[in-house]
Amino acid sequence: MQTDLLGNMKRYLKQTPTTTSHWTTEQDCFLIENNSLSIYELTVHLPFSEDEIRVRRAVLGLVRRDKQMKTY
Repeated sequence: MQTDLLGNMKRYLKQTPTTTSHWTTEQDCFLIENNSLSIYELTVHLPFSEDEIRVRRAVLGLVRRDKQMKTY
């Protein structure tokens, strides 16, 4: 964290490395709308590996959303 001119603490978001995505908008929409499906089920419907789907879920913020929506 850094401080601004007034001494207030500033928090910066973690920068994710930019990569060229081979995902189409339609595929992103499918992943968002069907986020509750298992990774295996998503690999059946999408032309990507399990690792690629996991990475894309993280890029789209779906992993963080799952953690926030989780009831304790």
